[in-house]
Amino acid sequence: MTVCPHRHFTGARCGGTVLPTGYCAVCGRARNDPGLPELPEDPRELGPRELLALPEREPRPAEERLLSPDAPPRIRMGCSSDDCGITFAPPYTEGTVPIEGYCPACGTRYSYRPELAKGDMLRDQYRIMGPIAHGGQGWVHLAEDTHLGDVVAVKGLLNRYEHDGARLADVERRNLVAIRHPRIVQIRDFVARRDATGRVTGGHIVMDDVGDGTLVKVIEEVRRGEFVLDIEHVAAYGCQILEAFAHLHADGERVFVYGDMKPSNVVHHRDGVKVIDLGGMREQGQSQPPAHVTADYMAPETGVSGMPTVAHDLHTVGVTLRELARWAVAEVPGLGIASFQGVVERAVRPAPDRRFTDAREMVGQLRGALREIRALRGKSDPPEPSDYFRPSTQLLGARLGTVPGIEHWLRRPRRDRYEPPVAPALDPGAPTPTEIAACLPVPRPYRGDPQAARFEVSSGYDPRRLLAQEGDKPRSVEICLHNVRVLLSRNTRRDLDLAQEELDTADSVPGPPAVRRWRLEWHRALLALRNAGLDGDRAQVAEARAHFTRVNLELPGEYAPKLALAYCTEWLGDDTAEPTARELYETVFARNPAHGGAALGLARLALRAHDRRSAIDVLGRVRPGTLDHTVARIASLRIRAARLPGDGDPLPAPDEVDAALAELPGLVGRSPGAGEPSLSGDEALRLSTELHEWKLDAVHHLGDRPGPAGRRAGRLDARGLRRLSGPERELRERLEAHYRRLAARHQETAAAHELLVDLMHAIRPQTVF
Repeated sequence: MTVCPHRHFTGARCGGTVLPTGYCAVCGRARNDPGLPELPEDPRELGPRELLALPEREPRPAEERLLSPDAPPRIRMGCSSDDCGITFAPPYTEGTVPIEGYCPACGTRYSYRPELAKGDMLRDQYRIMGPIAHGGQGWVHLAEDTHLGDVVAVKGLLNRYEHDGARLADVERRNLVAIRHPRIVQIRDFVARRDATGRVTGGHIVMDDVGDGTLVKVIEEVRRGEFVLDIEHVAAYGCQILEAFAHLHADGERVFVYGDMKPSNVVHHRDGVKVIDLGGMREQGQSQPPAHVTADYMAPETGVSGMPTVAHDLHTVGVTLRELARWAVAEVPGLGIASFQGVVERAVRPAPDRRFTDAREMVGQLRGALREIRALRGKSDPPEPSDYFRPSTQLLGARLGTVPGIEHWLRRPRRDRYEPPVAPALDPGAPTPTEIAACLPVPRPYRGDPQAARFEVSSGYDPRRLLAQEGDKPRSVEICLHNVRVLLSRNTRRDLDLAQEELDTADSVPGPPAVRRWRLEWHRALLALRNAGLDGDRAQVAEARAHFTRVNLELPGEYAPKLALAYCTEWLGDDTAEPTARELYETVFARNPAHGGAALGLARLALRAHDRRSAIDVLGRVRPGTLDHTVARIASLRIRAARLPGDGDPLPAPDEVDAALAELPGLVGRSPGAGEPSLSGDEALRLSTELHEWKLDAVHHLGDRPGPAGRRAGRLDARGLRRLSGPERELRERLEAHYRRLAARHQETAAAHELLVDLMHAIRPQTVF
């Protein structure tokens, strides 16, 4: 059996079986066929180098794009009369339909032949070169602008006898004049057409020539192996299309709906896109003339109402992106293109109120998904603030990177000096459900809320105080959610019950569901976590994860929901979850290398797998010069030197502890402006004490003392303490000095001082006196 050597369009190996005919049973390519272009092995080399960049694509020469004027248009022709309106197909016609003539049903004249011919002049300025294409409503010709010396596109009616032709042309002309945006083809002129009486019966729109590199042509080149379309290109196409739609949909006196987005109506022009064919664009709510839509791309509700809406436009963009993604290289590590697919899936939901609110929201999530893809491929882009979440002021899981307090020693039982010096195992410091609820990012207020401004004025907003609804104003969902957060910061069952009441009130307030649904889900998840912290109920954490999952479906381009899901999945210890905690943490950390919380989460997962080296390596990736970098360095030193919990190989090699101790002075007393916090002298002493304890544990464990191995691991005697190895004796003396210094610094209570002195005496080596 011969395995197919080629790849799929997505980049994955085909792996199909080559049949005796020499062709693959899966992809259909011949075994010796060159196939699709080879892709680089390094994920960082896939796609463009810069965010939102597209490859340069010059239009083909004008002469190569001209069509034969006698070629039949590839459309269904119909009668020019609105009263008749038949389509030229059986039973009215049989065989080939002439491109001009008279309607067989009512006799009205029609003509789908290009109205302009080579050499014709429009207004003594535009010399026609020939037709290049036709849209749903008009022929497009190339012409030379004899005044400016460049090439332009001229669009006229597809059927020059169309009953509503003049109005259709006028609608498109006015729309093009009203809309000016760099992602939309620009109108340059309008040349009216008049009948013998001087009445305007139509006209020709003169536009910039943007070439014929439609996204349909891009797909054709991909299929032929002439171009590699990457998923980053697809996302960039979507972002630029949505930029144009955001301009159309902008709230104002006139809100436009494009109506007929599809790959053939977008041109890859030089290093960007141009949306073309605005003949179907209408003001929202406008029913006449009827909108032109394409069945395979239109939203379900448009087939009933006949009037495209903003929600319809977003649906067409989603279908367009889904179609393009079928041909794109989608090789991405980790969670891959899941967030991109989440954006598409939300855009094409059957219910319009479940889609994105507008093009701005969709483009924001698509940009986030693109940044995530690039981050998972190892590319670095400047961070962008979230429009939906404020960053948390507290670092979740920081215990792993925190110097132990003096309580770490005071909580220990008094030790017998003849016991082996086994140091306490490292606590990975996984955050509790209560800590997760308190330290996650906080959603930004919805700007359309009647009290939204109240949360942006620092002098009038106290995040720790309950707020009341104002009786003479509409009820505010944001006040309810603020009160939920305040109540969750308390720790009684009554407060949690009140928080549930606030959530129920927020859910009852009328308002746009798409923009507040995820906010309610987020706070329901926080409440479930607090209930879990109060009751110890594991099922409540699973419920919180379900709520966060719904938030992630609504905001697939944000990393805050992924971070929340990672914490919940880690706490549940659910290694079968999809996505896994490791994938979620890695996605957040790849996108924001300064995010110490995600790095600490990955380190904890590595420790759970008894992989000390991976934990150290991931912490070393935290970006220097950030607030979390010192925490990551402390965690790295502790992991390097620590006795790890669980089975396996819990102790480090003594030289690893020495390496950690050698790095410790670099964390103490850093100069101002270094960009990172530094350790105080007392913190350095406590951390050094902990590291020396682990080193003594490791050295004692490896010591070559007489007696069987089982006895060596048990209690010592006075003789054994006198015959310590040189390294162990030296370590005990050094640790004795550390305990003495701790005792001198901490004399708050006699009991504390006495316990530290006891530790000092218990660890000192035996003398002959």
